[in-house]
Amino acid sequence: MNSSTKTLAVLRFSMAALFLWFGTQQLVDAGAWVGFLPQWTGYLPVPGEMFVRLNGLLEVIGAALLIIGAGTRVIATILGLHLLAIAASAGGAVGVRDAALGACAIALSLSPADRLTVDARSAGTAKPG
Repeated sequence: MNSSTKTLAVLRFSMAALFLWFGTQQLVDAGAWVGFLPQWTGYLPVPGEMFVRLNGLLEVIGAALLIIGAGTRVIATILGLHLLAIAASAGGAVGVRDAALGACAIALSLSPADRLTVDARSAGTAKPG
């Protein structure tokens, strides 16, 4: 496994771990996350806890797809833009952190599929060894 493959795999698994942890937390205890919702979500026809659970579900599904490397570029783009939107809404230190993490997800979306992904295997670019 060359260093580029290792780097992409570490980035992909790290981003998956991030979204899996936060998504799971939102599914398990949505009420604890409602206070983090931006004010505009109060105008939605969906209660705050349901909105948090839907977000958590999106993050868990996205994490699972990143882990196996299916649709990596699309999923990383969606999750990266999602984090950038959270960063813009949060501002401050949390916003800076989330913007950096969002940029990491966007970097992943701009990278070729590493050989450990379903994407590479389905495209026939995965090489054994």
